[in-house]
Amino acid sequence: MIIKNEGFTIKCTGHTYITLEWNDKFIFCLDNDMTCAEEIIFEIEKRTRVDFKDIPIKGSKDDFSGLRFFNGGWKRNFWNEFPDRKEIESYMKLKNGRF
Repeated sequence: MIIKNEGFTIKCTGHTYITLEWNDKFIFCLDNDMTCAEEIIFEIEKRTRVDFKDIPIKGSKDDFSGLRFFNGGWKRNFWNEFPDRKEIESYMKLKNGRF
């Protein structure tokens, strides 16, 4: 269930680290060197129950350029080629060994 955002923000630093905050307090940070963008999106939506695109950004959308996707690597534009729910769920099933 996706609900309305209530105080969550995200930021991307170094075109690698995505940080989730709630009311300016750190919740967690995911490293794109170790975690594909699809999984980062999944984990943030799971934690917040808010659509990733509806979470306000601290900084700029350009900070998200160069993130690594499982499907498309670093050449994929984060916002213009944002994965849909089906692509994210398919990646998570593959990652967890469920086909």
